[in-house]
Amino acid sequence: MKSLILLLSISALVLAKVEIAKVCPEGWTWFERSRGGWCMKVFSDSGLIANAEAKCAALGAVVSGSQNAKEIDWMLDTAVNTLKMPTNTALFIGAKRTQRCLKEFLTKDCSQLNSFSWTDNLTVGISGFRWLAGEPNNSGGNQDCIQLILDRRVMDDITCGLTVLGGYTCGKVATFE
Repeated sequence: MKSLILLLSISALVLAKVEIAKVCPEGWTWFERSRGGWCMKVFSDSGLIANAEAKCAALGAVVSGSQNAKEIDWMLDTAVNTLKMPTNTALFIGAKRTQRCLKEFLTKDCSQLNSFSWTDNLTVGISGFRWLAGEPNNSGGNQDCIQLILDRRVMDDITCGLTVLGGYTCGKVATFE
């Protein structure tokens, strides 16, 4: 009987709902992720990925990855409909080519599912990747960053030193107050 009570007590603890932080700074949008609340904001600004990373860092954020199709669609819709960015531009995405696939092209070992990893430390899994057909192909052997092409609504791998006309999305952990 004591074992049953102990087992039920442990089960109740495991099944207890954990509160998720839901407060974002003004102008940022909240998303629920498996690791907690996440706030994102799209910025219209051309430049290098390093510039986007520095600008996000100045806001206490990072260049955001995309957890799923809902987040990708939000980024695209915000860029085009709210910020009125030209549709022939792109957004930087917070992901880098994995060490194993740095000089590799699209192969069985370096596929659409494992060639890149998220850099924001809160995006997990592969549901956030939406590749252009035949991508990520690592053309030239140095396409280690990702852009989200606005008019095609898909991702393409690009050289990290490339200037992207468009923008980027910053992300940061939500707070409780």
